Amino acid sequence: MITTNLLFACLGVAFIALGLIGMKDGFSGATLFPDNTFKYLAILGAVICVAAIVGIIGAYIRKSVVTYLYMIIIIGALVFQVMIGILVYQKAANAAKYLSDIWPTASAGYRLNLQNQFYCCGYQTIMDNYVASDTCQPTSSLTSNLPPCAPALQGFVKSTFGKVYLAVFAALALELLAMSNAITLLCTGSHTDQDEEDERRKRRKSGIRLDDMTVDTPTTLVGQEEPKYFTYGAEDVNRNNRYDSYDMYRHNNNSNHYSDNYNGNTINNNRHGNGNGGGAYY
Repeated sequence: MITTNLLFACLGVAFIALGLIGMKDGFSGATLFPDNTFKYLAILGAVICVAAIVGIIGAYIRKSVVTYLYMIIIIGALVFQVMIGILVYQKAANAAKYLSDIWPTASAGYRLNLQNQFYCCGYQTIMDNYVASDTCQPTSSLTSNLPPCAPALQGFVKSTFGKVYLAVFAALALELLAMSNAITLLCTGSHTDQDEEDERRKRRKSGIRLDDMTVDTPTTLVGQEEPKYFTYGAEDVNRNNRYDSYDMYRHNNNSNHYSDNYNGNTINNNRHGNGNGGGAYY
């Protein structure tokens, strides 16, 4: 997950760099790209970097809301990236028509810039909407050393535009990989909701996760021994009650035996007293 997001961040930085260079007209033919293409690329790169940051945070803070936010940002980047790729592809597939529509309506400065960058003069011919310069003066001489711009410009559009949209579409694979990782994380159930875990910890002072408790944990051992303790206590009470009943039985028997002995001695003494004329003897 972290490795994928690091690659994701590198892709975003690359898109930002390409967008900034294109907006500054940093290479020849940058002005031929459709309007706002480089601005869109810079925005796309920023969105991808944000998604990578959210993904890295989600790898450490396991919250479902972070994962869903990560997926939403990736989906937005995917849609935006596909739109940019289609825009560039359409211009590359119809390079001749695209350039023939641009050249006649473009400003003199725009055409002069292209003539200087591609070392050409005019469009279809050297007389076709040319801009006079030190190297492009077809009216001052019958011959010109510079060729028309159409072949060079069409070749650039087909080649460079093709590389750009291929790179944009190829980068979709990395975004799909990140999306599949997020979906797998949610579907496999390995994702733990930290909010729920925190709530459960608040309910338990020990901080032990309820689903991590086994029969070997101290808390469960205590819980298991409690019924035994009460059972043993009940047995002791019953045993003591039985002993108490036995003691009472012995006490009653002893009392009866003493009473019988006492009565027997009294009768005998009375008999001796009556026979011998003596008093009662105990």
